[in-house]
Amino acid sequence: MRNHLILLTVLAALLLISTSAQAVEFGPNSANITNRYFPAKIGGWSYMLGIGTSVGSVFYLNAVGIEEVSGARIGAQNFNNVKCLKVNVIETEETDSGDFYNVWMAQDTQGNLWFLKFYDVFNDETTVLGGTDLKSMFMPYVPDVGDPAGIIMPETATTYCRVVEADISIDTNFGNYNSCIKSHCVYDLSLESVDYYCPNVGWVRQVDMDDGIPEDVRDLKEYGTASVTNTKAVVIPLGD
Repeated sequence: MRNHLILLTVLAALLLISTSAQAVEFGPNSANITNRYFPAKIGGWSYMLGIGTSVGSVFYLNAVGIEEVSGARIGAQNFNNVKCLKVNVIETEETDSGDFYNVWMAQDTQGNLWFLKFYDVFNDETTVLGGTDLKSMFMPYVPDVGDPAGIIMPETATTYCRVVEADISIDTNFGNYNSCIKSHCVYDLSLESVDYYCPNVGWVRQVDMDDGIPEDVRDLKEYGTASVTNTKAVVIPLGD
């Protein structure tokens, strides 16, 4: 009986440690995104260009400011007044005007990156982390196989993004990268896209899939910060 009680006590202590370890905290510098696999700061920008059959498609990201977000949830935790880096996103295809988004991202005290809010400008739709459509972190501080990495909505048990390979090298049309991760985003268990993220650079390639066959490919062409003078920054003003 005594041994049984000791075992229960140990298990309870381990559970408490596990629970506290899983708690998420956002500090005063949560808008300072230093995650190696998706670094970002005000004035930072990146430009992905379609190649092959995707010539004419582009993907821009531009970090424009810091704003607070409230109403986000991670598990049982509620978060208000979290300082976030606001990023404007434009995605265009050769034959249409594309999609426009605003994303508010924050980094927790462990270095994990979260998208706390997502706004679809064209459809005037707002998604907040912890709702029915968005539940997982965007990028772990040290991503490994099986971890979430990327975003796809509505997120469910059969619609998600996960790391499938880690510590790999990739050669794109515009650069060579090492120690990268490869993520699969699936929709209803059907492969939707394959994405590659690399240290100190971020997102370097996106491959859209159609029935398991690569359809559209975008590679990182240029990236920089507001202080870069030898490369023209692409600034996309989307909303307030």
